[in-house]
Amino acid sequence: MILLEPCWEILEQKPGLEGMFKQIEYCGRISHKSEDKITEDSYKKFVETMRKLQHFATFEHGAVYLKFEEPSNPNMQEVYDTITFYERNPYSKVVHYDWAYYVTTNYRVICENRRESDLKFWCEPTEHHERRHTVIFTCDIGVSREFNRHRVDSILEESTRYCNYTKDKFGAELNIMIPIWLRERTSQITQFLNTNFKDYADDFAHGGEVDWKDVDYWLFANLCSEFCYNKLIKEFGWVPQQARTILPLDTKTTLAHTAFDSDWEHFFDLRALGTTGAPHPSAKELAEPLMNAFHKNV
Repeated sequence: MILLEPCWEILEQKPGLEGMFKQIEYCGRISHKSEDKITEDSYKKFVETMRKLQHFATFEHGAVYLKFEEPSNPNMQEVYDTITFYERNPYSKVVHYDWAYYVTTNYRVICENRRESDLKFWCEPTEHHERRHTVIFTCDIGVSREFNRHRVDSILEESTRYCNYTKDKFGAELNIMIPIWLRERTSQITQFLNTNFKDYADDFAHGGEVDWKDVDYWLFANLCSEFCYNKLIKEFGWVPQQARTILPLDTKTTLAHTAFDSDWEHFFDLRALGTTGAPHPSAKELAEPLMNAFHKNV
């Protein structure tokens, strides 16, 4: 069993359409944990495959910034019709400033509504656009359930249906996140992991666990899950979507959230500041420093 600590990364989209497509590919590969297949031009095949399969959820992670200037456009009625579309679209934001319209949307909106021609108004984000930002979280499944309640966000998560944790790419072991309240007791955790699991299982079966600490029970529960998960896949031929039913909530997951600035502020209100009630400690552990980074750098 591999023990990990949670972390996050702000994944800024690179310039241009190519940067958007690469952002889509990176986020899209999280579900199957196939980031190792990314090459300089692999985004072309990936995006086209997603398009053919109509897996448009991946396209939500590609931010699109458009600018429509009133005086310079000979067909303003067409522009106004376009602006009206984005104003009425719940997944887009429009700002009118100084004879120009600044539109922020995502590539799914473009594709599903067959508005590829609007990309001729593409621009890099300005101070007048409401920005969309992507954050990659490494956390436990329990925390991901908390974060995924922010349904206005665009979300992709590592799939326990397809990820086989007995494979070498995962270290051939379950990856378990250490809860914040156990973080300072790593010496006990290390001592436990250096002990033969079957010896501890025998100790537990015969009531010899009376001297165990709370951290021992936590570790034993996770080790039991790992032992049985490996047996079901390796010896009984279960596939990951069957064996995942016994994975603990402490199992590590990778999570991509893409959202507007205003949606991130709502996320911070709930998960860092606790404006409607105390946030879960493991959620706050990630959300609070992320909020500080946003307010300082984004």
